[in-house]
Amino acid sequence: MSARKTTRLNRRAIRGLTRYFLELVEIIIIVIALSWFTQAYIIELVKVSDNSMLPTLGQNNQVLALKLLKSRTLEQGDVIAFYHEGKTTNVKRVIGLAGDEVKIHNGYVYVNNKPRYEPNLRTPVTVEFPPVIVPANHVFVLNDNRLDNNDSRTWGTIPLEKVIGEVMFCYWPWSQLKFL
Repeated sequence: MSARKTTRLNRRAIRGLTRYFLELVEIIIIVIALSWFTQAYIIELVKVSDNSMLPTLGQNNQVLALKLLKSRTLEQGDVIAFYHEGKTTNVKRVIGLAGDEVKIHNGYVYVNNKPRYEPNLRTPVTVEFPPVIVPANHVFVLNDNRLDNNDSRTWGTIPLEKVIGEVMFCYWPWSQLKFL
């Protein structure tokens, strides 16, 4: 083989290799951009820090919160993730929406003077809680484990701007995979 042919083949190989690496870099940049966009605007992965949502979610469960659903109207019974006291992330159940009156009497939660049916509870509420009107752009949240009062009974209502999104899926541990 002549030196000229060998040089031509080497140039082609180098061009092919360069093209391969440029395409690889392009794919990596696209994957990073899509991951960033997804985490910034669509989903957030949240770790449940305590047992306040038992039996629905336990400590160290990891859940997916959809940020897109934050813009839609939340409903009573939705499980949401939100920030409380700075960057602390919490997961609780929405009980009252703006304008609702929420109270606890004789072990039952009442929303607008109607008892709330809550099949997900194991422990009844034994504490009385006086009526509260949920202000505009706020939600009233409670734990599923009502013995833990680390919720709106202690903190008050939660401003909607602190809501990360609606918790839709528990993905860890594998044995507890479920849609909420």
